[in-house]
Amino acid sequence: MLDRGLDALAIFSSPGSMRYGQRGHVLYVSGYEPYFGDTMVLLPAEKNVDPLLQIDSADYFPSDCTWIENVVGARDPVATLREFLDGATPRLKMIGLVGSSSTPAGLKGRLKRSLGSCKLVEASEILEDERAAKTEFEIDSIRRASGIAKAGFETALGYAKSGMSEAEIVAEVERVCRLRGSEGFPHNTMVTSGKNQKHLEWWWYCGGRKLRRGDPWNLDFGTMFNGYCCDIARSFCLGKPSDRHIDLYERLVEAEEAARLSMVPGVMASEVNKVVTEEMELTFEGDFSGIGHGVGLEVHEWPFVGYEYIENDRTYADRKLEKNMVISVEPQIYVKGLGYMQIEDEFVVTKSGGTPLSTIARELWY
Repeated sequence: MLDRGLDALAIFSSPGSMRYGQRGHVLYVSGYEPYFGDTMVLLPAEKNVDPLLQIDSADYFPSDCTWIENVVGARDPVATLREFLDGATPRLKMIGLVGSSSTPAGLKGRLKRSLGSCKLVEASEILEDERAAKTEFEIDSIRRASGIAKAGFETALGYAKSGMSEAEIVAEVERVCRLRGSEGFPHNTMVTSGKNQKHLEWWWYCGGRKLRRGDPWNLDFGTMFNGYCCDIARSFCLGKPSDRHIDLYERLVEAEEAARLSMVPGVMASEVNKVVTEEMELTFEGDFSGIGHGVGLEVHEWPFVGYEYIENDRTYADRKLEKNMVISVEPQIYVKGLGYMQIEDEFVVTKSGGTPLSTIARELWY
């Protein structure tokens, strides 16, 4: 903060989707999770100025969920910020805005107009960079979430039967994981089945199709522990798969393994994507960019791997990997006659390559 010449950060988060900082920034800094509405933390650089947490419209506030003592209820954040500035000594000259994706354009405009001589500048990268490399607590939380997810995959393998709908498998997987301690599911639990490409491409709406003997099918989901997410996928076959099915799935495993070995500090994220792309192109045709993403309080967060083609958005910019970043890698392909195949796992960046955070077998399940 100080090296940017900032006197304070105004940190915004909204409830909802666990992607791209929607809830994580305020939760990461304060311990309070947005649920009923927008929240804000005002975090000063000077220790003699108390930080402030503005919560949402929750009727009940457990004070032990945060270390911040100055807590105010839901109100106009512009008024809160204005009062914070008026009470700060010495006067604050520049504030960094964190959480642009959670801050409506109209609110940004009002904030800038209300600050008088104090300047408001974009500073989301400060927390994005801080959150990208994980602490041991964070890594252990993701590992424990992955352990819960393992029970879900094992349940799915034994539970799926001919005539059963995709939605029934989803329900049983989530039931088992809830009982194992999952606090939630960071994105839709997705079960897709069959070989119809049109059906499979609408994976977030799948659920009604009933499995048949011999069907390929997939499970892509995550669980949560201590607020941290995992995001894992495997492909299955309802019955014995063909040798070709097993062989092609092994190519995905090899692509994921090549990515794992490349995950060392100092390597650009785009290089990990390149390694996967080159491995996939030995067998398959297609566009394999966007092969991975960071995982933490959000299921999709920094760093993003292979998304640098999205211009004018720092979120997706290429960046060097750092020790203890947690990265999901997800090679996937549709093959006519065999359906959709995917594998996804999280790895911790270390000097010897990515360390897996789950013990789920990396193979076609049947």
